[in-house]
Amino acid sequence: MKVENLKFEPAKPRVAQVKSAATAASAGSNIGKPGQSPGKLGLGATGTRNAVAGEERRRSQRVLLRVRVNIHVPLQGKTSMFEVNTLSVNDHGALIVAPRSLALDSHLTLEHCLTKRQISCRVVRSPREMPEGFHTPLEFETPEPNFWGIAFPPSDWRPADDT
Repeated sequence: MKVENLKFEPAKPRVAQVKSAATAASAGSNIGKPGQSPGKLGLGATGTRNAVAGEERRRSQRVLLRVRVNIHVPLQGKTSMFEVNTLSVNDHGALIVAPRSLALDSHLTLEHCLTKRQISCRVVRSPREMPEGFHTPLEFETPEPNFWGIAFPPSDWRPADDT
């Protein structure tokens, strides 16, 4: 078979139907309401399926970045220190891999091992146990865009489509 005899249909661009949480709530759907996890599908007022992308609701871009950090956690009346790594970071916090589970709303201090900068944080969701440790989402008490020492992509940035 000759190459010139092969015919390929051009790929259609994939476009996801995305509604903002405010639009979805005003349309009477259950998307974006408390108790529903991000990225779940829900039925809108018209009976069609809509998806709210997790990135659409984020305050800032996440960057996959492994950074060695220390966490200082008050345990049984004294402060314990654990060396951990981040999985992802943003200017509002990080997702870390910890050797033990930390309670929801626990307050701790996060120390960047390279810069020695410290910032107060809290655990914002229950940690998930994984083979390498507990994936624990942390939120800074106050946003600190320069804590990680990197330039984050603009909030409206999206990766280019592979077309």
